[in-house]
Amino acid sequence: MVGKTIYDLFPEETATQLEPKLRATLTGELCSFDMEYEEQVHHIETRPVRIQGDTYGALVTQEVTEERQTARELEQQNQRLDKFARIVSHDLLNPLNVAQGRLELAQEECDTEHHNAIATALDRIQRIVEDVLWLAREGQDIGSVEPVALGKAIESAWRMVSGQADNAELRYVGDESQLPTVKADYDRLCQLLENLFKNAVEHGGDDVTITVGALADGFSIGDDGPGIPDEEREDVFDPGYSTVEDGTGLGLSIVKQVVEAHDWEIQVTESSAGGARFEFTGLDVVAK
Repeated sequence: MVGKTIYDLFPEETATQLEPKLRATLTGELCSFDMEYEEQVHHIETRPVRIQGDTYGALVTQEVTEERQTARELEQQNQRLDKFARIVSHDLLNPLNVAQGRLELAQEECDTEHHNAIATALDRIQRIVEDVLWLAREGQDIGSVEPVALGKAIESAWRMVSGQADNAELRYVGDESQLPTVKADYDRLCQLLENLFKNAVEHGGDDVTITVGALADGFSIGDDGPGIPDEEREDVFDPGYSTVEDGTGLGLSIVKQVVEAHDWEIQVTESSAGGARFEFTGLDVVAK
């Protein structure tokens, strides 16, 4: 390369764009930019280099075609998700609210068994819409991570779910005080716990017993429901997977996304009561 100009090293159109940027380095200017040539995208940096008292212009180039293509595809995907979320939140929630309001008026005017069936269907639609919106808008993003008392988050999530299953029971291995304090996004952690509790009630019934225990670097949640067969334990986190007729099939998918956003690990096993047991490990434990 010694003795050659940039016109010898690059196509003429590329060299013409590079020359003023490279000359600018002689006055101390640094440039960083992408440039496409020979059907590839290159990230280029120009910088001044001092050698034995003289200033030279240095050019560093790295081929980044695949990285930039991935970034563009991700941006396009996010744009589609945003559009989808707007459609769902407006075009579905608005008529759903109208239908729920009309149902309330109809229930005041007359009493029929059909109303209960309609209310159940509308409630399921509501839950599906909320879950889909969460997946579309939140995805794998988490907010600020701070020390969270796991027992406090569990009790908060349980209050949100237990009202829908009066005979369901929450128990602890030992007592609540043995649960650790961990670093987490509190809202996302509560979302994870709520979906786990809802899943236990959906599959185990209104009288299900849920047991929470501490692990060395995490916690476990088990129930006395029907359990999950070995061959299906990887599939339960797939969106849409459900073994109950009125399930949304999105709850455990949300659980998996929250786990991955925190860089935790999740494993499905069998509880001591023969039901399902979810183990969460790899948490950053602040105190026990």
